[in-house]
Amino acid sequence: MRHSTATVASGASRRNPIRYGVSALAVVTALAASPALAQTAPAPQDDATEVEEVVVTGIRGSLQSAQTIKRNAEVFVDSISAQDIGALPDRSVTEALQRVPGVSIDRFAAGVDPDHFSVEGSGVVVRGLTFVRSEFNGRDAFTANNGRALGFADVPSELLAGVDVFKNQSADLIEGGIAGTVNLRTRVPFDQSGDLLSASAEMSYGDFVEEWTPTYSVLASKRWETELGDFGLLANFVDSQLKSRGDGQQISNFSLRSDLGPTPVYFPRGSSFRSQEFDRNRTGYAAAGQWRSPDRTMIATAQFLRSEATQAWTEHAVEIATDNVTSAGDSRPVLGTTFDFGDDGVFTNGTITGPTGWRDDQQEGRDNRNPAFGLQSNNQRRDVYSENITTDYGFNFKWTPTDRLKFNFDIQRVESTVENLDATLWASTYQNASIQLRGDEVPIVTFLPPSENGTVTQCPATPPTPDGDCPRYFNAPNDNFSNPFNSFVRNNMDHAEDSEGELTAVRLDGEYTFDEDSWLDSVRFGYRRAEREQTTRFSAYNWGVISEQWGGGGPVWLSDSADGVPEPGPGLPGTAGTVVGSMFSPFAFDNFFGGKVAPPTGDQPRLFYNQNIVENYQAYSDFGLLVGDEWRARLGADGCPQNWVPLALRCDVVPGTQYRLNEINPVDEQSDAVYAMLRYNGELSNGVRLSGNVGLRYTTTDRQAGGYIAFPRVAFATEAECAAVPAGETPSAFCRLVSPADRAAARAFANGAITEDTAEVTYDYLLPSFNLRAELDGGKVFRFGYSKAITPPDIGLTRNYFNVNLSGNEIDIVDGRPTGRFAVGNPFLKPIQADSFDASFEWYYGNPGSFTFSLFYKTLSDVITNGTERRAFTNNGATFDAVVTTPVNSEEDATVQGFEVAWQHTLDDLLPSYLAGFGFNANYTYIDSEGVPQSTLSNTDPDVAAGRVANIDTSLLPLQNLSEHTANVAGFYERGPVALRLAYAWRSEFLITPRDVIVPFAPIMNEATGQLDGSAFYSVNDQIKIGIQAVNLTNEITRTSQVLNNDLLTTGRSWFMNDRRFTFIVRGTF
Repeated sequence: MRHSTATVASGASRRNPIRYGVSALAVVTALAASPALAQTAPAPQDDATEVEEVVVTGIRGSLQSAQTIKRNAEVFVDSISAQDIGALPDRSVTEALQRVPGVSIDRFAAGVDPDHFSVEGSGVVVRGLTFVRSEFNGRDAFTANNGRALGFADVPSELLAGVDVFKNQSADLIEGGIAGTVNLRTRVPFDQSGDLLSASAEMSYGDFVEEWTPTYSVLASKRWETELGDFGLLANFVDSQLKSRGDGQQISNFSLRSDLGPTPVYFPRGSSFRSQEFDRNRTGYAAAGQWRSPDRTMIATAQFLRSEATQAWTEHAVEIATDNVTSAGDSRPVLGTTFDFGDDGVFTNGTITGPTGWRDDQQEGRDNRNPAFGLQSNNQRRDVYSENITTDYGFNFKWTPTDRLKFNFDIQRVESTVENLDATLWASTYQNASIQLRGDEVPIVTFLPPSENGTVTQCPATPPTPDGDCPRYFNAPNDNFSNPFNSFVRNNMDHAEDSEGELTAVRLDGEYTFDEDSWLDSVRFGYRRAEREQTTRFSAYNWGVISEQWGGGGPVWLSDSADGVPEPGPGLPGTAGTVVGSMFSPFAFDNFFGGKVAPPTGDQPRLFYNQNIVENYQAYSDFGLLVGDEWRARLGADGCPQNWVPLALRCDVVPGTQYRLNEINPVDEQSDAVYAMLRYNGELSNGVRLSGNVGLRYTTTDRQAGGYIAFPRVAFATEAECAAVPAGETPSAFCRLVSPADRAAARAFANGAITEDTAEVTYDYLLPSFNLRAELDGGKVFRFGYSKAITPPDIGLTRNYFNVNLSGNEIDIVDGRPTGRFAVGNPFLKPIQADSFDASFEWYYGNPGSFTFSLFYKTLSDVITNGTERRAFTNNGATFDAVVTTPVNSEEDATVQGFEVAWQHTLDDLLPSYLAGFGFNANYTYIDSEGVPQSTLSNTDPDVAAGRVANIDTSLLPLQNLSEHTANVAGFYERGPVALRLAYAWRSEFLITPRDVIVPFAPIMNEATGQLDGSAFYSVNDQIKIGIQAVNLTNEITRTSQVLNNDLLTTGRSWFMNDRRFTFIVRGTF
């Protein structure tokens, strides 16, 4: 600990001074940084005095600070101090938040894509709900993607003074957080009484990626006392880099099969495995200037914050193409082998294969290479680069003209941009798969040469007649998967995002304080206006074939040449073309899973595209076009590409861009809010002190979503074509079932017209709140709170674009008329509403030392889920119906309830003095939900904004991202110059997504998981500290499972492993 003189405030209220042993300066800093009038937390008073105090630093100091914030707040709040963020090995705000009671995180890059692991954690869930509002210093904070909140993982934790998690509402809190509000507090000059210079340097090592990366930061703060008042300036800079690796082993697409034996069994269609290398960089800039008048009645604060986060990753993956396996005749046992199944009928061990389907090379007499049996795989090289930049400007002015009257003025400007390029190239091979499931252990998978009975068909060197029975695949001398003869180029897929958003917000607050002998403490009132403009440009994932076995006379093999012209003869190479295989190199998956299991490819590496696609996107595009043109003509009969083309060459893109109209989503919002809140404080005759607030907030929002109605361009059969049906053939359904008049109307309707459209919606809500705090002797506190809250819909779900289609297929002809089926967003969505009830008992008995127990109950209404309706559309004088799937506000109500218990304690009183310094803090949360409508919505899919149907009744599933049980426990030792800490975070199983983005579109669960982290620091002197932090000490394997049926039977889906990370740190404070 160190001694200093600090300017402190009088405390939680003028009747209840802070006296709990923590640095009062730290508490004032934590609670007064908000631009509002302290947002129902104790604010610094104007009768500040200079006192000599003891400032407690280190682990105990951070726990004391968080404990004091919680104790004195008028609402339910938990906090993390900067010491907490720095003392644990949490390299992002996301990972730090998982230490808070009721808060959990997941570790996948996107909720609908459980195949791609996120090493540092991603989404934040508060009390089982994802409807979390994000703030910088009590102001709006967001990332300009299709959601609404900030990407917490993008913010360097080194920039922050602390994080507050508000779990219920008061009238002066900005609306938007049903689950809670996460407020990130940055530093300002008046946080400390004097000048400050602080710097740190770190080197991190990942034991899986086997690379070192640096992080460094510097903070400088200066204060001046002049006749004009107190001045202060602060500047902070952080640059943090991290490289890591994650490997995954997966079993693909279990389905109930009745064709494999006397009883139905659950049988897989393949396996996949992958290795990803991540390269993340976060750069943060912060600055602040403050002025306080000589009479201390005015204080002005200007703040600037900029966060630049980039992430690049490269993935090599081999995935059995289970959709092709299904369509070609499905997977089956290799003849002559045995299979094992569990008592529940789920496959556990065996070797599988499957017919490969139509082989155009043999039917056309081209090559006779494609095998008749073997599971086709996608051998993928995928490169991703994303950049998220958020810039926040804020100015706040507080004025206390009298002892009873205060005013607060605040203005903010936020600018956010998101850029992303994501591209993949698939090669393809054929193989059988030997799969051995081992319960929770990583399964053993081996890819074998393709065959029906375990023996590869051997054919003569000269291709035989094209009877399709004698493929040359994997024949000597080409009997190795590393040989280009056995791989072909299958397809490309690219995706881009280029979005921006900006927000300007102004607020004015006032507070009038009543007489000291009154139960009425003060009344607060205020007005806020926010104007947000955002345009998201988010392309579809542009998958397209560039060669395949079922067309073009067979695929383009890596052993071929290509000159961009389809070859008419059997096996004729391009005369002056590029050797396709020159763009591919073997990748061996070295040290796969840290040696726990061998890669399925064994000692025969597969061939992968060998260029970084993002860095060489033009070369990737040119190569894809060259191979596609070699395989077959690029354009189809309608003049649009039938092969893959880059995003910018697709039909119907906006000229000069990579985006179609339905991939561009402009939204403007204007929100106004007024509130009034009465604060009370008094003491009963029995000595119980009551305090709290009661208030009303009225908010109104106008939202405009620009968009289009795009009508189809369909070449329906003409009357002449309907009449010219050859004898013995059946006319098409369109000609046979639709009347001539309706056929003419359909042709008129499907003219490809595009009509501009703007949707406008206005909604308003009255949000009451009540908070009661009762403090008894002995540090005991009871609380009760009620509040009504709203969360607006994600930006991506309000997409205003109707991509109307019209189908002449028999299934879509209703009462003799063609109909359409499509999915869209809903610009008229209303916010989700919640009524929240909270109660707690809190006992504060030490410094630090507390025990708290909290109950919570929420009723939710207008929850956003899937809906289907029939609508009529008119174009070119013709009207047709379409079945539209769209997000809707559910008419069903839902509840989420549970409790939290937390205990932090030092053991000094229980141990001999020579063992003093030990302590712990722990928390546990239980959550349950009922009646929550489960959706398969995707806020990023421009073509299917409403998602698709899962293969399981989603009403039977738990709420997405909700773990019934979560727990954290940390033990620490701090004495003299030594500080040690071990922290373990655990959560029970939870639903990652009710619908996987790939076949079979099944719900995917994350099994129970935990992670042990630790730190050790040594203070060389009062200025210098050295230490080490460690993440994932137990080398945790993250497991997911596939839900198989409506009885919620599950089996193993994925196993993921990532680095243990060790960081060596030097910090200096002067």
